[in-house]
Amino acid sequence: MADNSELYKYFEPTVQHNTLALSNIHTLTSWGIGTAAGILGLTGWNGFIFFLINWAVISALVLGIKCQGKPSVYFKSSIMDVAGTPMLNTLLSYVLVWTLMHALVYIYD
Repeated sequence: MADNSELYKYFEPTVQHNTLALSNIHTLTSWGIGTAAGILGLTGWNGFIFFLINWAVISALVLGIKCQGKPSVYFKSSIMDVAGTPMLNTLLSYVLVWTLMHALVYIYD
């Protein structure tokens, strides 16, 4: 059986709040990055590489600034909660905004 220090290491409402804040950061930045990719006219793999580079930068900024280099204090599975887990949902939002902005800007090309 686990000792009491492991059972009460995280306060669940605080972890949920941190996860929600992180989700908001990733969603809003994916919209901004998708808008930039659409306006720049990136297509195909260039758009996905643009997303991956920006994803790495945003994750590093969140780890460095928001988590102060210690994600295990704020999240249960530490770095996977910050960089890995929300990537698919963010990618879908990015692709949606990327294609919308590309279609709106380059409609007559």
